[in-house]
Formats: sequence, C-alpha cells, structure tokens
Amino acid sequence: MSNIPTGRHYEGYRDQKKIEQGGIVRLCGSFLLDHEADILNLIKHEGLLAAEKNPQNKILTLAKIDGGIVAETSDHHLALRIGKALLHAYKGEHQYKFTKGEKFVEVDWQRND
Repeated sequence: MSNIPTGRHYEGYRDQKKIEQGGIVRLCGSFLLDHEADILNLIKHEGLLAAEKNPQNKILTLAKIDGGIVAETSDHHLALRIGKALLHAYKGEHQYKFTKGEKFVEVDWQRND
C-alpha cells in the first residue's frame, strides 16, 4: 500500500475555459436609408432559416444604432450566413473578423450609393 500516491493533482479535471460563441453583424452606409425594410427582412429570414435547422441558432438582438443596423446572433455560422446573404443580394463592402480561439465572428457590411 505504500506505492499509492497520496497527493493528487486535479488540475486536468477543471472546467475548460468557456469558448465565446456567436456573432455580431454591423451594417452601415447610405444604401440602408432607401433599403432598410428589405435588409431587415433579409436578416430576419436568415434567422428563421437557421432556427428551423437548430432552434438554438437565432438572432438575439436586432437594433438600429447611429444610422446603422446591428444584429447579434447566438451562432457564428448565422452571422457569417447573414453577411454572405447581404453580399449576394446587395453587394457592398464586407469584412469578417474572427477571434482567435473563440467561435465568435464580427461581420461589418457597408454600401454607400
């Protein structure tokens, strides 16, 4: 019985750091003024399509802030999907920012004309 280790380390059993998930989509530009209703409908539609596949994937908030639109999503794939749908439907400029080691993405879209 003397070969049994007395002091154990439980560091390997600690909860892993929770990975931040989700995304944020920010839209701006003069194009929004004339097409705001259509763009909001596109964002809501993409949210509904994602929720049909997985009820946990949804748009958490959708707000007009400082002349732009900001949408927060529960899943980074949904944020990417919204960004790609905007690019396909309305063109414009876009940028994706991924956080290293996280499942979180920031999508910035803009069109001025």
